[in-house]
Amino acid sequence: RGFTVSVEAEAVRAMSPDGPVLLHTLLAADKKPESGGQWSIPSRLRWKFKVTGNSSWQVGVVPESECENQRYLYGEGVVGLTAAGTYAAEMEKVDMHGRWVEVVCDCERGSASFAVETDDRVISRKHLLPFVGPVRLAISTFNGCEVFLQRGRAR
Repeated sequence: RGFTVSVEAEAVRAMSPDGPVLLHTLLAADKKPESGGQWSIPSRLRWKFKVTGNSSWQVGVVPESECENQRYLYGEGVVGLTAAGTYAAEMEKVDMHGRWVEVVCDCERGSASFAVETDDRVISRKHLLPFVGPVRLAISTFNGCEVFLQRGRAR
C-alpha cells in the first residue's frame, strides 16, 4: 500500500503515502459458526495506536470485502471515528489526533468499541456492527500521517 514501516522499541511506525489509503489488520475476524466445529479466524480484534503528523484520518471497522477500497472509511465508513481535523466521512468527529486510541471489535457480541485517552479522561464510544461476514480494523490516512501501532498485547 506504499506505507514506509519501521519497528521501534514499543511500536511499529507506519508513515502514510498520499491518500486516502487504508492501513488494516492482516487478520480478519468473524462470528463463530453456530454449528460449532473448527474455526480458523478470530472473533475478536484489538489495536492500540496513535497518529501524529497530518491530522486528517479515520479509524473504523471495515468489511473484508472493502479492504481494497482505499476510500471506504473516508467516504462510506459507518463504524468508527473521524479525527477532528478531517472533512469527510459520516462518522463522529473526536479530538484524538496524537492520542492513544484503543479499538476492540468483538464479532461474537456484534460490536466495536473505541477508547481515546486524553490528559484527564477516556472518551469511549461503542458501535453495533451492521456487517455480515468477516471484518478488519482499519485506519484511513493521508500524506504525512504517522501511525504508531503498539506492539505486544495485540489480540
